[in-house]
Parts: sequence; structure tokens; C-alpha cells
Amino acid sequence: MTRYINGLVFNYHSRTFEIGDFEVQHQYFTANSTTNETAVDLTNCYVTPGFIDSCSQIGLQEIGIRWEGDDSFEMESNLHYSVLDGIYPFDTAFKRALQHGITTSHVVPSPKSLIGAKTAVVHHTHTTVDEMVIAKNIAFTFSIGHHAKHTFFNATKKPLTRMGIAKILRDTLQQLQQHEPAMQKIMIRAHKAVDIELIQRLQKEFNYEFHIVHATEIALIEQAQWNTVVAGPVFRYIEHNEMMALSPKLYQQLSMMNTPFVFCTDHPTSSATHLAIEAGLAVREGLSRADVLYALTTGAAQFLGIEHITGSMREGLFADFVIWNKHPLDLDAQVIATFIKGQQVYSQKEGALR
Repeated sequence: MTRYINGLVFNYHSRTFEIGDFEVQHQYFTANSTTNETAVDLTNCYVTPGFIDSCSQIGLQEIGIRWEGDDSFEMESNLHYSVLDGIYPFDTAFKRALQHGITTSHVVPSPKSLIGAKTAVVHHTHTTVDEMVIAKNIAFTFSIGHHAKHTFFNATKKPLTRMGIAKILRDTLQQLQQHEPAMQKIMIRAHKAVDIELIQRLQKEFNYEFHIVHATEIALIEQAQWNTVVAGPVFRYIEHNEMMALSPKLYQQLSMMNTPFVFCTDHPTSSATHLAIEAGLAVREGLSRADVLYALTTGAAQFLGIEHITGSMREGLFADFVIWNKHPLDLDAQVIATFIKGQQVYSQKEGALR
């Protein structure tokens, strides 16, 4: 058992940092005890749960590799495709993410996939995918817009209209109801308001929990009720016309609409290492640091249905946590050490916590 003392620990209830102690035994946070244990002094250090990237292609699109490292999409659709079968656990992006306090990612297919696959949540360490998995079959994904249309045309030399996309989505959702009745969460990539309106119609037609990824023009849809939006990334280049309205103001707009949202990098669209930058941009747009940190940790875990496994520092959960040299949303904040399941998986320098 290891006891960490005097750290500035993020409290998910109050959403504030409070000086306190916590204990880790094996893989889990445990209740404070009087048992003899190793003590680690974290005076002047900030401690948070590991950050969660709520939409990422990490492990599916291996960085530094060309087409042969891209397992993020299939042209043919199949309800039984799962991202778990495509993740490469030795993608160097996993290690880089750990250096920036990100312990967990929700892995989704590429936006090139009109009909995607079953998603999964994974830790960023271990040597096999099965060891990395926290939860599988989280959601089924679709992609509307430029990427899906462009990929379809390149493969078939035939146009794919919005009417055609809508029909394919409806047919596939009906098939899901028949063949995958346990699947309730649907995530759809969409930037433009016209595509977001389609999702609004689908919400009325099907008894699913719909979530929008990106949602660039969502503020143009008035008087609509939305489930959690997987927002961003906004720290990226504008690669096509559908993204012309992309701006950090998206976070402010979602807040003013009282629409719950979580953060993502959609790695490698934006590097997984930029997750804290997305959060910092939200703070610049007027959101509180407390709410942003909550969305990066406990809020993301709740959205993914894994709050009973990770996402906060409380008894019985995996000991996934990060030690920082200053407030994690400061631009110059650095990770001192990152832990997954109680094991140190990254250290800024040898003996940093001694």
C-alpha cells in the first residue's frame, strides 16, 4: 500500500483542489487506513484523475506511418466491426499521451466511415489490446459530411447525396435494433447545421441515445435538446468548407445552450497531446477551470458509462491519476508522473517522487 500525502487533490464533488492524502493498494484507490505503508510527499503538487480523450483514433491510425498504419475504417459496412480488432498497442502516440496526463481514450473509427464500428475505451499502457480495454461496445458510430462523401466517391466514382446518407443511416439503425438490441448509444460525426438537423430528426424516429461529435454549427439550431456533445477539436487546421465556422467559441456556445459536452482531440486529427490545449481554449472563452477539469475526468467517464471504473479519485476505482507541477490548465504546467492502475507509467525524471 502506498500513501500519498499533502497533495493538492482535485475533488470531483466540489470541483476544487484541496490539500489531502489518498491511498493506493495494488490497482485501486482505497480508504485511508492506519496500516504501515510507503509515504510519498506531494507538497506543492497538483493531483488529478487521468484525463480522458472522449473521441480518438489512437492506435487505429499509427502516427508516423503511411496507409499501411491506417486501420481506422472499412469501405464495406458491417454491424459487427469493432475498433478493438484494429488497435495497435505499440502506437507511439500512447506514450506521448501519458506524458501529457492522458491515461484513457474512447477509440472510434475514422470520419471516412459513413457506417463505422463499435467503439471501446482503453488505457494507454500494456502490451496487448485485451489488457488495455476498460470497456467495449460503448457506442456505434456514423459519419456525415465531407469525409464520408469524398471517400465513397473515390471508391465508387458515384456521388453520395445527403438524401442517400439519410436512407443508409435509417436502414442501419433499424438493423441495429434487430441484431444489436443492447447497443443504445449512437455517436454521429457532423459539422454543418443541416447534418445536425438530420440527427435531430433521427432522435425523434429512433429510441437511441444520440450524441454529436464535432457539432461545429450546433448553435444555429435553435430550441433543440441535445445529449452530451463530444466537442472539438478546435485546435486544428480548416481542411474543408464544412469547417469554416470552427472556433473555440464552440465551447462558449455549448455552455450558453446548457448543452453538456466533453472534450476530444480526434487524434490524429489533432494530436492527443493537445487535449489540455482544448480545455485551455474553453477557459479562455469564459468557462471555469473547475468545470473544464470535471469534463476532462469525471464528466467524460460519466458520458462513457465508466464512472464506476475510473474518472475520479475515490475508493474502489482504478488508481489512474496524474501529478502536476502546477495547475494542469496553466500553459506551462508539466506532468511529474502518470499512474495507471496504481503503477507509474511515466515519470518526468528518475526519482521525481522520492
